[in-house]
Amino acid sequence: MCIQGKISYSSPSNIAIIKYWGKEPGDQIPMNPSLSMTLDKCRSFTTVEYKVKKGQDFSVEVFFEGKRSMEIEAKLQRWFTKISYFFSWLNYTQLRIESHNNFPHSAGIASSASGMSTLAMCLSAIDGHVRDDSTKNRQLQSNISRLGSGSASRSVMGPWVIWGKSEVYPEGSDEYAVVLPELHPDFNNLNDTIIVVNKTPKAISSRDGHTLMQGHPWRRGRIEQANKNFAELINALQTGDWKLFQKITENEALSLHALMLASEGGMMLWTGDTVEWMHYLRSERQRGGIPMAFTLDAGANIHLLYPDSAKEEVLRILQDSHVPHIEFIHDHTGNGPEKLHDEYEHC
Repeated sequence: MCIQGKISYSSPSNIAIIKYWGKEPGDQIPMNPSLSMTLDKCRSFTTVEYKVKKGQDFSVEVFFEGKRSMEIEAKLQRWFTKISYFFSWLNYTQLRIESHNNFPHSAGIASSASGMSTLAMCLSAIDGHVRDDSTKNRQLQSNISRLGSGSASRSVMGPWVIWGKSEVYPEGSDEYAVVLPELHPDFNNLNDTIIVVNKTPKAISSRDGHTLMQGHPWRRGRIEQANKNFAELINALQTGDWKLFQKITENEALSLHALMLASEGGMMLWTGDTVEWMHYLRSERQRGGIPMAFTLDAGANIHLLYPDSAKEEVLRILQDSHVPHIEFIHDHTGNGPEKLHDEYEHC
């Protein structure tokens, strides 16, 4: 057998409202269920050139933002070993991977989610060519994404996605993400303006941050809090309760960073501008009664969520602010990856 070709996908980042922070023993098993909104415009773009031929050795070259990255190659080598359980042809495949983002990398906008999910989509497509099977298996795509980055499991679908087991949502799984159906119309399309205050890569990675939860003194309480907020958020999304959504969204964001601050060594990712923006947004909301809620991933930059009905007022508030920032990235609810190119031939 010999197949060669070129496949390209783009895949979006996502913003978790119920946060994934901390793991159980095993391979990328979440400590608690998470619930996220898939974005649309903040994307990774990946092209994979490949040659699958029995008898040849596995090899991979990775180019990120135009430069070869030995660091990423080393990380992917471990991932390829894991997913060869699903894709045995990887053992005799040559790969050349090119990837880039259209948003800041490693600055708390879930670039690992978009990056790993877009690569998983490419490999899934190659698997379909190798096996001559065009069936799309979202569970498998989510599962192999998870093995590279937990949050990536949620980026292969949209608009609102659950990852992790829960008593209140038995359809959930620790191995793959599932779409939350039957949303209230008010939550079918939310705007997400990312307030970028710092583009510098984080001093400590999210992967290392997760390990700090293993012996965290608040671990048990966090699991209880996350499950309670998870159940209430599903209720808010299905009933259209904006005030409950706002309350949970900001509680989860602040709790995430409180967990970091209370970790061994005091993991601190906020800047002074981050804090000033949160105070400003809360003040403007209280003064005008505008429906908007902020959240943060593991970084300094703020995601501001709001419905279309508040868009004009929110954009005015952002433009009138004198709080320092680098840029605003305007995004909204999305539905997942997009295939950009697919060609292959038998060789």
